[in-house]
Amino acid sequence: MRFHLLACPNAQTTKEYLLCGFAALTIRFSNMLAKHGHTVFLYASEENDAQCTELVPVLSKMDIQTLLNGTPYQSVWFHPTPLLWETQCGRIISAIAQRKHPGDFILSIGGSAHLPVFEKFHADCFGVEYSIGYLGTFSQFRVFESHFHRAFIQGVYGNNIGHFFDEVIPVPFEAEKFPFTLQPGNYLAYVGRITENKGVALACEVAEAVGMPLKIIGHGKDEDIANFVGRGAEFLGPLPDGQRNALIAGARAVLCPTLYMEPFNCVAVEAQLCGTPVISTPWGGFTETIEHGVSGFRCSMFADFVKACKDARALDRTAIRNRAARLYSTEAIYPQYLRYFERISQLRGDGFYAGFPRPQSKTS
Repeated sequence: MRFHLLACPNAQTTKEYLLCGFAALTIRFSNMLAKHGHTVFLYASEENDAQCTELVPVLSKMDIQTLLNGTPYQSVWFHPTPLLWETQCGRIISAIAQRKHPGDFILSIGGSAHLPVFEKFHADCFGVEYSIGYLGTFSQFRVFESHFHRAFIQGVYGNNIGHFFDEVIPVPFEAEKFPFTLQPGNYLAYVGRITENKGVALACEVAEAVGMPLKIIGHGKDEDIANFVGRGAEFLGPLPDGQRNALIAGARAVLCPTLYMEPFNCVAVEAQLCGTPVISTPWGGFTETIEHGVSGFRCSMFADFVKACKDARALDRTAIRNRAARLYSTEAIYPQYLRYFERISQLRGDGFYAGFPRPQSKTS
């Protein structure tokens, strides 16, 4: 199969930019497709660590710096910097026009910011939003990161009619990159953005109540760090990937007390791939990624969080890691995507009724 994979324009597809979850997922997805022999055109910037058939640089590093105009790359949303997206879309359209074949797939996780690209090529290419964990979804072919988020989006848009070409496939992870230990340290960890809605202040309160050190890895505004990182917590900043994963693996548990309806939460899965239990709130994607009492705990009361930190010692870290690899490794996820893309490809032939005679329409 042939794929045109669109990176988001705020970051390079390299390990130095992994604070952007969209860049990290783009790299993993490109690696997964290329590993299985597919043709992958990656439309990104000039620096790249992802495996692909051809890197198509559509924005230089200088272009990105100029268009961001001082906004940190990891803080860019899809709407505050329209010129960044408009410039990238225009160049992507020109580049795809030179490379596309009928029946190719165009893949994006840029939401409606990449709509112009999909509109340009909808007549002969399949435009797929391949991992939706955001609100600005628009395409005919959509893959959601969780069943929760698919239902949530249906509610947001007030749509109670199903769609046969929506699918739910979890985010894939390269399981071999996550270390494992049976002898964790005596500390808790929080990994993520330092914002109120991510629940970092609650994580600090829980750790203080339990009497365990809390190591915080993440990034945020100085005022948010000052406001939400409580006493007794050690703020380590955005550590490099290897150090970050080692610290997660060595934690007694990872706290993910997100206050909003988290579509998926990659940190929760990354922790489990290290064999580390996850302690979270009881809604959103956590309801699917955390098996309560087995790979962690979903908590509804402050006392639940405190008890979970103590009970985490008794959980089987080997079982946690094995479950996560079975459900979320690229080896587990790739066949699901392959089936989805094969199903979509049939629409160029008999479509929905592939393999069966098309019913005759009734006439009066």
